Amino acid sequence: MTAADAGPERHYRRLLRAYPRGYRRRHGPEILATLLDMAEAGHGRLTAGQTAHLIACGIRQRFRLPRRVLPVVAAVLAAVLLGGFGGVTGNWLAWRAAPSVPSAAESDALTTALTGVPGSNEYPWQTAMNGPGINTVLHGTGTYDAERVRDALIADGWRITRFTEETGGRIVDWGSPTEKVIPLLSVRFAATKDGVSLTGDTDTVMGGKEYGLDGQTTARLDITTDATATIVPMTIAGAVIGLLSGWMLTAALAYRIRSGTRRGRPTAAAVTALTAATVPSFVAYCEIYQVLVYDTSNPNQYIDYSLADEIPASLVLIGLPIAVLALAAVFLTAGRRAGPDPVPASP
Repeated sequence: MTAADAGPERHYRRLLRAYPRGYRRRHGPEILATLLDMAEAGHGRLTAGQTAHLIACGIRQRFRLPRRVLPVVAAVLAAVLLGGFGGVTGNWLAWRAAPSVPSAAESDALTTALTGVPGSNEYPWQTAMNGPGINTVLHGTGTYDAERVRDALIADGWRITRFTEETGGRIVDWGSPTEKVIPLLSVRFAATKDGVSLTGDTDTVMGGKEYGLDGQTTARLDITTDATATIVPMTIAGAVIGLLSGWMLTAALAYRIRSGTRRGRPTAAAVTALTAATVPSFVAYCEIYQVLVYDTSNPNQYIDYSLADEIPASLVLIGLPIAVLALAAVFLTAGRRAGPDPVPASP
């Protein structure tokens, strides 16, 4: 073979990698010889359309299943299960690329600057779209100062979008002859910063010293990452990739199991993997549904009820490792072959 011939052959061999290994072992030399003969006959290299057709045929072979009912059923189940995990993974990756909310220490520092009172409590949470959020609650004794609140937000880099002062009251001895309303001053505000939104309020009791209420201050902050335009598309893309991967994986395993000397063991392991992954997959699809129906026009991020909330977390934590171990067992046992891989018919 001349150096001039080696170049096209390497090129064609790379194209044939689109086909499954077993198919290449059986039909690769024949296809390669045909392509080289065409080149020597003066047809030149494959056109872009012919190259795309060759690759498409290889990918189609990777999705082709043995003509039996069980592999088809297994492929559907695997596609559904991996589609759920793929959607959750795509959603997770999309949120990793979004801005993060302040840490607990940063939220505590901001609340202290707003009220002049230290010692807040922080509670991380997730929205129905799985976006990060953090709640901050503070109770203490301080003074009312609306300008201090405004200045603290601006100093921390927040752009104020709403800021109102309100007057209310705190009722004491309710329903008794000594019932009394103690004045209460409040500030309600909202702000944004670098793809993160904040809503909050502060309340300060003005009086009621005899009741131990004078200066009693409460502050609440709710900070969430804004949903970006990539959240839903990446969730859907992850689900589609998972569906295709599940089908392709089943096709590959079906031929490996079919060619192995111990078919019972990998089949049992595959059934175990599918069964163990059922509950985690259901939870994953519930999360995907929440993402797809989320009301992005709502000015505030929110939590919504899901059927997955009724499932104990222990079932998910147990099911996932069992499914992974069982799937690993499928690969290990299916790899013991008695001979060459059976392959589907030529396209």
